[in-house]
Amino acid sequence: MILFRYLTREVLTSLSLITSLLFLILMSNEFVHYFNQVAGGKFAASILWKLIVLESPRFLAILLPFSLFLAILFTYSRLYADYEMTVLNACGFSLGQLMCLSLPFIFLITLIVAGLNLWLNPFLLSYRNKLFAQTGTAVELQTIQPGSFQQANGGRRIIYVESISADHKSVKNIFLAQTNLQKLPTEITPWTILSAHSGYQMINPVTKEPFFVALNGKRYQGVPGEAEYYITQFVKYGIRIDSVTTMNNKQQDALSSITLWKASLANKPSYFSELQWRLSAPISILLLALLAIPLSRVKPRQGKYLHILPAIIIYIMYLNLLLAGRNWIENGEISYRWGLWWIHGLLILIIIFIWCYVLGWNKVKYHLSRLFKLKS
Repeated sequence: MILFRYLTREVLTSLSLITSLLFLILMSNEFVHYFNQVAGGKFAASILWKLIVLESPRFLAILLPFSLFLAILFTYSRLYADYEMTVLNACGFSLGQLMCLSLPFIFLITLIVAGLNLWLNPFLLSYRNKLFAQTGTAVELQTIQPGSFQQANGGRRIIYVESISADHKSVKNIFLAQTNLQKLPTEITPWTILSAHSGYQMINPVTKEPFFVALNGKRYQGVPGEAEYYITQFVKYGIRIDSVTTMNNKQQDALSSITLWKASLANKPSYFSELQWRLSAPISILLLALLAIPLSRVKPRQGKYLHILPAIIIYIMYLNLLLAGRNWIENGEISYRWGLWWIHGLLILIIIFIWCYVLGWNKVKYHLSRLFKLKS
């Protein structure tokens, strides 16, 4: 029990340090990315920190498999290099016992990542998309800069205001030109040009759609360069804003795992690949931990970081194969029935080979022969 607590404390300490460092780097990069979008008027600054918080569990689910992999390598390699594991081996402590003592915290991290990937992250992603749609691109008055022409909605809307209130709820002297991708039969032209003395933006309480309400102005419809056009004078006029989210998430990313499972039974490759991808994170924790334990075994004079480079190379190849396999399934290049299991199978073969090499081929043959004799 004392040895178990010692190993668990050392590994979890290394895991916390590695995860914190990598998490800080990723979140800083994500903050800069979102901040650039705020500066470019993509969405309101008021939801910036909410988006950062909602991204945190997704990054944890990505980082924890790799962090635990490195934590086991660093911790156990140090124990070998500092002769601590040599003393334990002299007392009869084997590599198999080391694996058994490591399994409890490995299963704990596996359950945490499984909960994040299969339940929490899809829920938070769905909520983030709704938040972004309702208070991000929909609320353009939060992002508009007075005194300059700005493009929005993929260049299909151009807006200019002379001044804007301090609370960003109303504007004065506005010019707006807008067109729709889907032209209605009753429309003369896809372009609508509007000028008004003032205006404000609102959300329809029933449909939750964003509207811009212009006050005391004129509305022009016509083809540029042609003499035929229509002019409408109004006191109050509402324009529905077609919001286009800048979050390029796939539809299946925000679906629950149960929904993906039902859709995968209906032979939908994209849904099946997403479900397989979510399952890959907890599976990879178990496999990478089983790989890290024998790779951490070094001789005292060899140096504690001898096997770090080959271990990272194996991890990079494994991760790239998972990413490529996901794309292959979605694009129909391989059958979705294969899933990503064959990639995990390749890693299992590597793990078996490394364990046999570390334990010694003669010892493995001896134990196999005894096993077959017992069965016969």
